[in-house]
Amino acid sequence: MNGYVRVLFSATTLGIIAAIGRPLQRAPLVWGCLVALALVYLVMIWAPESRWGRAQYALAVALVIGLTVIVRLANPGRQAIPSALLLAPLVLLLAREQGRFRNFTLGLAILTMAVMLVLEPAAPFAYTVMPVIIALYMSVRAINIYKQAYRLSQQNLDELNKANQELQQTYTALQEATVHSVRYAALAERARLARDIHDGLGHQLTSLIVQLQALEMMLPGDPVQAVQAVPDMLTVTRKAMAEVRQAVETWREDESGSGWVALQGLVSQFASYAPLTLEFQQAGELSDWPVALNVTLYRILQEALTNILRHAQATAAWVQVQERDRQVILTVSDNGHYTESMPLKEGYGLKGIRERCQALGGVCRISQCQSHGLMLEVRLPITPPEGQPLQSEGSYLHA
Repeated sequence: MNGYVRVLFSATTLGIIAAIGRPLQRAPLVWGCLVALALVYLVMIWAPESRWGRAQYALAVALVIGLTVIVRLANPGRQAIPSALLLAPLVLLLAREQGRFRNFTLGLAILTMAVMLVLEPAAPFAYTVMPVIIALYMSVRAINIYKQAYRLSQQNLDELNKANQELQQTYTALQEATVHSVRYAALAERARLARDIHDGLGHQLTSLIVQLQALEMMLPGDPVQAVQAVPDMLTVTRKAMAEVRQAVETWREDESGSGWVALQGLVSQFASYAPLTLEFQQAGELSDWPVALNVTLYRILQEALTNILRHAQATAAWVQVQERDRQVILTVSDNGHYTESMPLKEGYGLKGIRERCQALGGVCRISQCQSHGLMLEVRLPITPPEGQPLQSEGSYLHA
């Protein structure tokens, strides 16, 4: 109860005690019981509800019933206001308990109302006053149940809002971590390419240097053999130049192309420990992709490769990336045990892939790869239309 209700209830209770006590005989015992009754009620009204337990409730009920019985026995005649009404505030105070002692206080309330009927067995009281007291008890109990339910709902709502904020923060952190993962994968792939170029290009240049030194010695004595060695040196030079051009294209300063490089790096990472052969293929020229598209493709490929390792029982898998009609097409296929006659159970992984596609207005298709195995094809627009998902034809299903 709030302060206003406590004050109102205190005034009403004291008014009831004063109205019942006024016509009674002026005996010290009676007035002493009424004063003690008022003090017990005030303690019950103003004491914090959290401090009330079974012992406190039982003691308070025993005191109030005992004092009321004394007052009633001290005035055995018929009264204008029945003494049993002194127990009415007790019934209403017991109705406010909706915690773990609600069943206990319900029993005490029933006991109190039974005592009221014993003290005032006359028909007018039993058929007029008692129904009102029972109705008030049920009303107070219902109001307290509603207040408790509202308080719990508000508490749950606050917890949900807090959890939602934490989830948003976690999602933001996950997105940032994913962006860093994409960049790390791109850098790791570039480092791998650097090692390969160092080994391949370094070997080719060393071979070219040795051949040029031999050519320098052959020219004076055997010019015919020197001429025959030139084509081999040109072949080595062209291979070296091709590797240099590829390195320059991959290592541009502005990180353009980091999306597909990250995908290739992810495939290289899986290939380093996966018990199957992984092949990455870039079909045609690729443009620069937005960060959101890079992250989505990276996560989709990561989930697809994880599913292959866990469930496909494959010995080989292929990843292909290409662009067509302003769409990035990512195809992941394997030679696992899946066939179209087998039921495909979509777990969290495939559902997550579909949701990621849908978030960018893309589509995905799952089908059988050749005689057996599974092929996942994802089509995502590089720049999806505002507020409108990408449409596709044929057997493509919206994610």
